[in-house]
Amino acid sequence: MNRLLVVDDEVQMQRLISICLSEQNYHIDHASSGEEALRFLSEKHYDLMLLDVMMPAMSGYTVLEKIEQQYSSLPVILLTALGETEHIVKGLDLGADDYVTKPFEPSELRARVQAVLRRMEKQKHEQVNELFGVLLNEQQKTFTANGQVLPLTRKEYQILHRLFCNPGQVFTRDQLLELEWDGFADRYDRNIDTHIKNIREKVKSAGVEKKLIETVWGIGYKFAHPEQNT
Repeated sequence: MNRLLVVDDEVQMQRLISICLSEQNYHIDHASSGEEALRFLSEKHYDLMLLDVMMPAMSGYTVLEKIEQQYSSLPVILLTALGETEHIVKGLDLGADDYVTKPFEPSELRARVQAVLRRMEKQKHEQVNELFGVLLNEQQKTFTANGQVLPLTRKEYQILHRLFCNPGQVFTRDQLLELEWDGFADRYDRNIDTHIKNIREKVKSAGVEKKLIETVWGIGYKFAHPEQNT
C-alpha cells in the first residue's frame, strides 16, 4: 500500500483530496503546515507528497527546497491556485515532479498521482548502481550525478562504465583501447588520456568534487574504491 502525505493548511481541502483518492486504497496522512510536514517526513517513509504552495509561515516552495536537501528521492506534486506559467516553472525548477492547479477535477488528481507513482515504481526496478554520488543506470545506459545526466559520448560512457564497475582495479591504456565501440575495437584511437580528461571535467561540472578516476602513473587508470582512502 502506497503511503501519501497531503500538506495543506485548509482542512476542507485535505478531506477533499482524501475523498478523491479513496478508491485507490492509499494510506494518507495529513499535515497542516510545512513544519508539521517535515516532522512527518523525519518519522515515516512516504511514497508521494501532495504539497500546497500557498501556506502561511512556510510556503510550499520553502518546503520543497528543504525536501530536495534532505529527502531528494521523495516525489512531490504541487497543489497550487497560482496557475501562471512562472509559478509552475518555479515549482518544477525547485524539484517538483508534477503540479495540479486548483480547483481541480478529481479524475485529474487521481491520474497525476497514479502516473507519478508508476514512474517511481519503474525507476525502482531499473538496475541502478551508485558510487560517491554517481549513479549508473544500466537500462538507460546513463550516468547521473546530483540529478544531472552526464553528457558523455559513446566512447566516454564505455570507458567510465568499465572503470566504475571495477572500483580499485587498475586498467592499462591498452586494456581501455580494447573496449569495443560500435561493434569493433578502435585500436587506432590513442586518445584515452583525452577521454579521461573529458570525463573528469563532466563529472566535476555536475558538482562532484572528489577525483573519482585516479591516474596510476606509468600504467593507466582506476576508479576510486569506496573502502580505500585515496
